[in-house]
Amino acid sequence: MTSRLAASRALLTAALEAAGIPYATTGKWNAPCVLLEPGDPWAGVELSLGQKRVGRWRLTLVAGRADSAGAFDVLAELVDRVDAALLTVPGVQLPTYARPFDTSLDGAMYAATSATVQLLTPQPTEVLP
Repeated sequence: MTSRLAASRALLTAALEAAGIPYATTGKWNAPCVLLEPGDPWAGVELSLGQKRVGRWRLTLVAGRADSAGAFDVLAELVDRVDAALLTVPGVQLPTYARPFDTSLDGAMYAATSATVQLLTPQPTEVLP
């Protein structure tokens, strides 16, 4: 049985895959990529959408090494590519990205930005038996 939140994550991963954007949901990752994790709050009811259930997913976009000259350009291009992929997902709201920051992987620093994307979760009848 697939949960509504798992189904919403599958919509996001399918969009990233279709756009050719590498992603990870846990464990190790290689830059450039998108790290997809549960947002905070993870699930809620959105009153502006008529009390519909929404899922929130934190996207961390990771570019090249923070000390490389092209890291900012790679990160900016990744933002555009992720936005284009998200627009293919029904019920998604484009996120606002944080200002770039440095993140560590195996002791090396990488340029990154993060955002929380919110989307309507599928109706229970669409994913539950």
